[in-house]
Amino acid sequence: MIRAGCPEQGIVLDLFMGSGTTAVVARKLNRNYVGFELNPDYIRIANKRLHNSLGMFN
Repeated sequence: MIRAGCPEQGIVLDLFMGSGTTAVVARKLNRNYVGFELNPDYIRIANKRLHNSLGMFN
């Protein structure tokens, strides 16, 4: 869906980020990403996942 609906260097907007799967895929496909999440547990999970997958949020 990201590849089909967003050009490279475009912005993917995810209003319900959850564990960050869409963020990881967007960055791997050379897209920028903005995600929102209210649950602090999911924010921690997403930050850890982005760090482990992409080296983000050291």
